[in-house]
Amino acid sequence: MTHWWVAEVILTASAWWASQRLMQCRQPAAFLAAVCFALLGLASAIGAVKFGFQWQTRLDELHTLASRAFGVAGLYLLTMALLDWIGWLRLHRKLWLAHLADAALVFILGYWLTRLSLFQLVIGLAMTLVAVVIAVALWRRRQNVQASWLLLAAVVFVVNGLVIGGGTEPLLGLPVRMDVFHLSLAFWAYCMVQVFAWPADRMHENSK
Repeated sequence: MTHWWVAEVILTASAWWASQRLMQCRQPAAFLAAVCFALLGLASAIGAVKFGFQWQTRLDELHTLASRAFGVAGLYLLTMALLDWIGWLRLHRKLWLAHLADAALVFILGYWLTRLSLFQLVIGLAMTLVAVVIAVALWRRRQNVQASWLLLAAVVFVVNGLVIGGGTEPLLGLPVRMDVFHLSLAFWAYCMVQVFAWPADRMHENSK
């Protein structure tokens, strides 16, 4: 549909804003999350050009590959970022490139096995499970604001991926479903920025 480019542009702006906002945090976790949203912004930018100029035949394969890069490598990095942010897996500056290499290798493996969609499903569900567990831990620390943002992000991501985007039957019709899918991803990116905006360990110390 010709109007799909509008939602893609909104998603691109949201993803790039999230990436820039997280880069400003100057934290290892925020850096990895910023790369994740940069990949999302790249995929949605390609989608905006594809639908805006009606270049489906030219850019469809590239758009799909970029989307899988976000869904596999990007979500892998986001999972590592969440674990570092809560303090369960500390990432050091010297290991940033190693984690980027890990994400690239996971993507290459999925591409080589022609199982990128399966890899994306598994990694997406793992990231969501990690997010829910961390949200519970935050509630136990009485960090209710960050816990609420993270749980909201997890719910939006799961519903968007499994019901809106991955449903076998078009939800409210295919044109509406695609717009809702991309706009929901934009809102999800906003929610995740609210989570990473402050280091979890610092908030924990302030709450004591």
